[in-house]
Amino acid sequence: MEFWHNRWSTNNIGWHRSEFNDFLVKHWTSLSLEPKTEVLVPLCGKSLDMAWLAQQDHSIVGLELVDQAVKSFFDEGEMDPQIETIGAHVRYSCPPYTLIQGDIFTLRAETVQADAWYDRAAMIALPPAVREAYVEQIRHQTKTGAVGLLITYAYPQHERQGPPFALHDEDVERLFSNGFEVERLENIELEDERDRGLSSITSSAYKITRV
Repeated sequence: MEFWHNRWSTNNIGWHRSEFNDFLVKHWTSLSLEPKTEVLVPLCGKSLDMAWLAQQDHSIVGLELVDQAVKSFFDEGEMDPQIETIGAHVRYSCPPYTLIQGDIFTLRAETVQADAWYDRAAMIALPPAVREAYVEQIRHQTKTGAVGLLITYAYPQHERQGPPFALHDEDVERLFSNGFEVERLENIELEDERDRGLSSITSSAYKITRV
């Protein structure tokens, strides 16, 4: 936890993007969601992708560890959220956004009951040892039938230390093998990121349905 607080406090947030994610814009419609759908965004930071999802007439529930990230999201959007403490977490609300700040792994089951979820940089931020617990939280915070868009980032893990940690296609298939249907929508080579000194980098987009 201290690692992520330090990254935010020093503004060392290279994962944050100033534009919408290409996979999100291209593949979100494949989830076939109705307007007003509640979308869960784990480890959301201050992602602009939440604004894109709101533009699609969704309500957004973000989960974020670092309070500075949550406050930055609302400050930069010139929003004045209502703030409420819920146990060990703090809920910031300004429709269509609700951001819950605190440890995602200690969030009580069914605090959120989302119809859909979106993960661009959550699973790759987590070391492999806690990914099964992350999948369980996705299960606990979504409804049966909820559908998600997962975006991966994969490279030979021995070539560098995370985060981001490599999340390969076989990892996705294994982690979501129980109680989810998994469909890979696209896989691409990330040629523009070769300057990181890695021999290969790929990214996949997955549609994942909770059954």
